[in-house]
This record gives sequence, structure tokens and C-alpha cells, in this order.
Amino acid sequence: MKRLAIIIALLFSALIRVDAQVIPDVKLSDAGGKTVTAVSLADHKTPFVVSFWMTTCKPCMKELEALTDAVADWEGSFPLRIYAVSVDDSRSLQRAMAMSRNWEGITPLFDPNGDLRRALNISAVPQVFVYDKDGKQFYTHIGYRPGDEQELLSQLRKCAGK
Repeated sequence: MKRLAIIIALLFSALIRVDAQVIPDVKLSDAGGKTVTAVSLADHKTPFVVSFWMTTCKPCMKELEALTDAVADWEGSFPLRIYAVSVDDSRSLQRAMAMSRNWEGITPLFDPNGDLRRALNISAVPQVFVYDKDGKQFYTHIGYRPGDEQELLSQLRKCAGK
């Protein structure tokens, strides 16, 4: 009986993991207010990064600044797409839009209703995801310490087969 319970628990966790691996089909908005679906970020050509942040999170700002600095170094290695998704609520949206204008090479997106945040079960920021070209989750990391961007680059290279 105990063995059956373990098998059922493993099967259940595998089913949850499969669902969590694909980027969900939820609506976001870009800096111009245009609706963008998260699933459309997968271009079926190159992997991409989704970094979740909010304006009151100092580690989020440090991570995005480090990614901005690193983008120029990475671009020659392989095509690179980074999306910074603000999880600020609608009251903080204008501030988030203003802050995101300084990140060269990073596309800002906004999730003011928390649809993508809920779909991915994000409870803390910063959190970064690497998705393959088809939108399947390859890597995730919560928090930021200086140098974490190097691990992210390593994971991107693995995902891109470089």
C-alpha cells in the first residue's frame, strides 16, 4: 500500500511538472499598451529569458542592470531575447514603465493583473526562467546574487546547443 502511494505521488508530481514546463497562454502588455500573449514569445527559432521583477525589489533592479551590461557580450554568441516582466500592480505600472526604459537589449512587458505570475506560481521576485525555442521551460532561478548572470548565460548556451 505504501509503495502504491509513492507511485501515485510520483505520477502526480510528474503531471504537474509537465504542465509547468510550457509557458502559459496568458495576456501581457508591452510598453505601448499593446496586448502580447506569453505563448507568442516562443518564436520556434531561439531560446529566450523571462525575468520577473517589481519596482520595490532591489535585487530585481541589480539583476536587470547586470543583464543589461551582459547583453552586449552575449549577442555575438547566439541570438538572445530577454523579457523583463513587471509584476507591479496597476497603481505602480507607470513607475515600472519608466524604470524599464533604461534596459538596452531587454524587452519590457507588464503583468499588472498577475495572470502570468499566478500561472507560473511565482511567489518571490526576482525569478528568472529560460525557455527553449518552443516555449518549454529549461531552467529557473529565484533570487539574485552578483554573478548569477553567468550561470544564466551557461544555461542559455546549453538550451541553444552552443
